Amino acid sequence: MTKPELHPTLVEILSLPGNPDAVPVEKQTPQMARAEFDSDIAAVDGPAPDMADIKDIIIPGPASELPARIYTANGDAGTAVFVYLHGGGNIRGNIGTHDSTCRVLADAGKCAVVSIDYRLAPEHPFPAAFDDAVAATRWLAENTHNFGWNGRRFIVAGDSAGGNLAAAVAHQARDDGAPKIDAQLLIYPVIDHVGETESKRLFSKGFMLDSMPFYTASYIPDEADRRDPRASPIYAEDHGRLPPAVILTAGFDPLRDEANAYADALANAGVKVERIVYPDMIHGFTLLRGLLPEADQALSRCARAAIDLATGAGRV
Repeated sequence: MTKPELHPTLVEILSLPGNPDAVPVEKQTPQMARAEFDSDIAAVDGPAPDMADIKDIIIPGPASELPARIYTANGDAGTAVFVYLHGGGNIRGNIGTHDSTCRVLADAGKCAVVSIDYRLAPEHPFPAAFDDAVAATRWLAENTHNFGWNGRRFIVAGDSAGGNLAAAVAHQARDDGAPKIDAQLLIYPVIDHVGETESKRLFSKGFMLDSMPFYTASYIPDEADRRDPRASPIYAEDHGRLPPAVILTAGFDPLRDEANAYADALANAGVKVERIVYPDMIHGFTLLRGLLPEADQALSRCARAAIDLATGAGRV
């Protein structure tokens, strides 16, 4: 079996010399880190699909109001609503950094997407983001009639840290008996803040996710909390009776193995799982829309696969 090779465009990007004056994220203030992330994402983004409607709303949260943005695609088929939780290591990211991601998902799925701005660490450590994600998902499910979404399938989704939140929200909704979630979309999710894996050993340096220990320490400063299933869903006692899942992995991602382990745990518990694998990609590649055609291709595949699972048309 041929060993996967890194995508040529990524080989070129990763071989570029770093800025010698750059300040590592570990030494930045939260405000500096967020401004840098905003700038970096804007620099690698590409044109995104137009929407039939975009509306900013406010959702009541457990500690403060949560900004959110609703995207409605042209040709909206009325089948699904994605509740989208952005990535950024729980310390960065916002509605703006993932605007085009949500547009591509909405356009590919001909559906609605709601992007949530949850509280960030270190100012708001665990479980603040989880609490916000649960509250926002529950509120949206309880207010579908206000947005004309009655009868639509409900999908929780997110990338990286947002994928972690989406997985944890799915567990909480199952345990609470509400809201009804029809599918989950986990894009290279953080699943295990504790375990060591081969992919972490191989790809934790030089593949655009060098600072994962810092993100974990910022979000979950108390090491005892890192095995809490709300923080690391792999440690949940029961993975059964969860919504069917689409799980996207990248071959050169340090989080690859924990996402695969989670997919195995779900499948072994009888949950339908659709695996989408990009063996030549790195963590965060769906944000590189201006550099990689595969970014939109992957997001589009994810949207359609999640809707298929939510409507019962997906594969095991």
